[in-house]
Amino acid sequence: MSVDETAPLRVLVVDCDPRVRAQVVSLLADSDELEVVAETAGGADAVGLAARLRPDIVLLDADAARTGHAAPLSRASRVFVHAPPDDGCVETALRGGACGHLVPGSFTVRDLIRGVRDASRASLGLSAREAEVMDLISTGRSNGEIARQLFLSEKTVKNHVNRIYAKLGVSSRATAIALWRGMMSVLPIKD
Repeated sequence: MSVDETAPLRVLVVDCDPRVRAQVVSLLADSDELEVVAETAGGADAVGLAARLRPDIVLLDADAARTGHAAPLSRASRVFVHAPPDDGCVETALRGGACGHLVPGSFTVRDLIRGVRDASRASLGLSAREAEVMDLISTGRSNGEIARQLFLSEKTVKNHVNRIYAKLGVSSRATAIALWRGMMSVLPIKD
């Protein structure tokens, strides 16, 4: 997979209800930031597809989460469970490695992208200001543009960028952007 900051995040949609699955795929298809690379009805199929396609994000329905598929899928992708908030599978999936929860029929593409960024921020150890700077870096802005937008000096932005690089263990803007956007192919797979 390319480490190109303009490449959309790759999504695998898992839902046993074909109608709901089609709605989710349709919602995501309208975004330039996301690309649905596959869809399936079951968690077992999802594990095989994820191993082959290496999506950045897996949207997992309650049935697949309930049967324990969040854990194997979360080893190489950001897993978000889309289930009613009172469904007990959400907590189980989060304990199994899922990084977020979305309520079916009420989440937007922005909500999903925000969830990916929040999960990235938490797992990568960035402060709120560093995450804000990293968001702007990922849109292609220069240090000078970031400084003007955040009302900071360019030296302060450069200090934030240096701390971000150190925390992420990277030496280039492109690699930092790839990590931030959740392109898990550049991260080592957890054992």
